[in-house]
Amino acid sequence: MERKMIDITALGQASDGFYLINDESVYVIKNDCKIKIKDGIKAYIIDNTENSSVYVFVGNDASLDYTILNSKSSKREFDVNGELIVNEILLDESNESFTCNLLKENSTVNKKLLAFADNSKQDVVERINHQVSKTYSDISNIGISMNKANINFDITGFIKKGMSKSNCRQLSKGVVMDNESSVTAKPILLIDEYDCFASHGASIGKMSDEDLFYLMSRGLTKNEAFFLILGGIVKPFIDRLPIEELKDVTLKKINNMIEK
Repeated sequence: MERKMIDITALGQASDGFYLINDESVYVIKNDCKIKIKDGIKAYIIDNTENSSVYVFVGNDASLDYTILNSKSSKREFDVNGELIVNEILLDESNESFTCNLLKENSTVNKKLLAFADNSKQDVVERINHQVSKTYSDISNIGISMNKANINFDITGFIKKGMSKSNCRQLSKGVVMDNESSVTAKPILLIDEYDCFASHGASIGKMSDEDLFYLMSRGLTKNEAFFLILGGIVKPFIDRLPIEELKDVTLKKINNMIEK
């Protein structure tokens, strides 16, 4: 089913200042707001905010598919009693933060971020708080830095004492396209409970010369091989966008950044 984008302000605010989502439309937010996802609802949100503050409450057994696109330098906080799935594509200079509080057993957050920086600086701070037992987080960041760009990932996962059977996973990858660009990652785990699982990892480096040489040996030019490898990184993030028309526009913008 093809969904249309609706400005969330069309919902109108409740007396407590919240927008209440109780259907499966795709809502777009562009400014400061507070949102409640009704219990049991599968909801979709596209976040286009800049320099804004966003708070979202995900109700019991609710699932929120949250896309961050054409956004920069916003602060976001989520209280989650169900499932939160975040897909972010960051293409502009930004200084942003993301906080997720897992508040009910079996609540989950799965966040995937593609940061593509071209002669810009991107600072991303992520905080995941496991506040009850049997909660699950999976945070994955990929940074591609070129033309004197700098990307910083600052990730902290916190499992409080007594929050047993929780699972906290972090992974950051960086691809540096030239000697004057950088990707840095600071993965931190603050674990006060023995009966849990937590892991983090980071790998950062230049695009593999061996991969380029192999593709060139199969008949591709160096530029074609270069674009093919980057396309393999970018495509999964494009495919997750909930609206078809956004996929072509976003891919075109990324290609323009690469080709210029």
